[in-house]
Amino acid sequence: MNWRENQFLIFLSPGLAVNDPVTIVYIDHPPPSVTLINELITGPPGSGNLTNLYIAPDGTTGYLRGSLGIDYPKNISIAGAIPNSAMYIANELVQGLRWSNTTPIKIIYQKEANASARTTLTTYQSPPLSEIIYWFEQISINMYGEVLVKTIANTINVSINSVLPGYCESEHGIEQTAVALMDGSGLSPENRITTSAIARVLYNVRKRAPWFPTFEQALPIINNIRMKSGYIHNVLSYAGYVNNKVFSIIINNFNGETSIMRKKLWNLLDTLK
Repeated sequence: MNWRENQFLIFLSPGLAVNDPVTIVYIDHPPPSVTLINELITGPPGSGNLTNLYIAPDGTTGYLRGSLGIDYPKNISIAGAIPNSAMYIANELVQGLRWSNTTPIKIIYQKEANASARTTLTTYQSPPLSEIIYWFEQISINMYGEVLVKTIANTINVSINSVLPGYCESEHGIEQTAVALMDGSGLSPENRITTSAIARVLYNVRKRAPWFPTFEQALPIINNIRMKSGYIHNVLSYAGYVNNKVFSIIINNFNGETSIMRKKLWNLLDTLK
């Protein structure tokens, strides 16, 4: 179940001095029945955002740990994962019914194998795939990638890690050894893909796919180039279209500041404009 990307936002403000407590200003759509224990401290200038939120699946206690640089602005937000998405959406439904002056409803959470005895209260229709892809590309909602790949795997009855390698081989003639994916979000450190494979897919869909205009419009415009970025620790990548050209760049295991590496890549891509 995916509701509000299965996450909530916590707004924080650093203290007035180093080692002062960080203040929780506001929590947007907090998960029900979860208590947050704030152990965050204010870090020195330049130390960055080193905040972490720990909540176990189905847990009712979360811990905010780490530090937030004193030079960070007030009301900065961090996202936390919902520990129980079914309870999350059920709680919102109950709140909505209360606002409508409907008889109060008590939530009873029960994992049930046989759903035949259930009564449908309401139905929420999913947005079309084109809208899902648009926001997936624009703001990198990793949950969308995970759910899409799992849904495809379930529909065609294959394992999750064979969905994208199989697609690249059957539709684009790319050897499966060029694509090794362990999840749909792209966050696993075991994921592997070559720049050649990415570039070939981008080139082929532009030439052959009737849905290419929708896909192209979903790609963000970064540094005045229609492209998608990717980042995990010490890995930075860009792929997209510029001046009727297709490109794919992956920098792996670099040292130094990400902002400096990003600027160097942008300067390189500027030569293609």
